[in-house]
Amino acid sequence: MFQRILYEDWQLVFPVVAFAAAAGFFGLVIWRALRMKRRHLERLARMPLEDDSPTSARHE
Repeated sequence: MFQRILYEDWQLVFPVVAFAAAAGFFGLVIWRALRMKRRHLERLARMPLEDDSPTSARHE
């Protein structure tokens, strides 16, 4: 099915650059997460994810 698609040499640059950018971004995120200090991890773990105060958007 995809044998009909013919790529020129210059057209292969775009998917390679996009893949390298995405891999670099995710690699950077993983690297920063692994190097995070214990104090910062504990502070993030204690963050409240839900607000306990009533809001007008809640219907009970």
